[in-house]
Amino acid sequence: MLYRTFIDDSADERQEIVVVAGALVARDRHWGELSRKWTQRLKHDGLRYFRSTEYNSLRGEFSVFTNSAKYPKPKGSEAARKLRDDLEAIIKRFPIVGVACVIPIPEYRQTVTEYELETKLDPDPFSAAMQSVMRACALMAKDQLAGENNLVGFVCDDSPNSAKLSAAYAGFKYKNLRIQDSLAGFAHLDDKKCPPLQAADMVASMGKQMAFEYFKKGQDITLPRLQGVFHKLEIWDRDLMRRLAAVQ
Repeated sequence: MLYRTFIDDSADERQEIVVVAGALVARDRHWGELSRKWTQRLKHDGLRYFRSTEYNSLRGEFSVFTNSAKYPKPKGSEAARKLRDDLEAIIKRFPIVGVACVIPIPEYRQTVTEYELETKLDPDPFSAAMQSVMRACALMAKDQLAGENNLVGFVCDDSPNSAKLSAAYAGFKYKNLRIQDSLAGFAHLDDKKCPPLQAADMVASMGKQMAFEYFKKGQDITLPRLQGVFHKLEIWDRDLMRRLAAVQ
């Protein structure tokens, strides 16, 4: 059985605090149903796609909510939030499983250098987070999800990061010989035309916001949103980084 995994990343604007990789795993049948519901909800408010950066700034597609005649303040931000909440609810309707990896950038780079782990851990925290999520999704499809001889195929946005994502997948495949037979490839699609990628973007963005609160403000990291969807949320610290390096 084939499980399709849509994967995305998020980070703070300067990529100095935290990087988060997020992924959603489901069968193609469920992705098709989600896509129809997702597109219908967007059309209700006159949008073509969802993108977290545009939601957060009310730009791009979300600029429709800045029309003061139609949405006098604070109606515009409230309508945008309602749309985001409805899209989140659509994700929860389906047997979709989420995985996320959170890596604090300064601590990662310091640990890799301090313990001379450059040859064992990817020096790029972005790639490390992506590979961690890929591994979790592949193992989950292989050992835990319904079906026999399960395969997992990865899909990411066709963006300026595409080359780095492809390299991360190649590195992941090389390092994980035990699960190579479970891998069904890596593809790039236009997120504006692919609701599952938009859902993955939402998950990565939510993970970034929670991680940002945790690493910058010292608040506990929690998952108040998408309850019941996340299978695994992994937060890297120094001990985990050293343990992962030891098994490479």
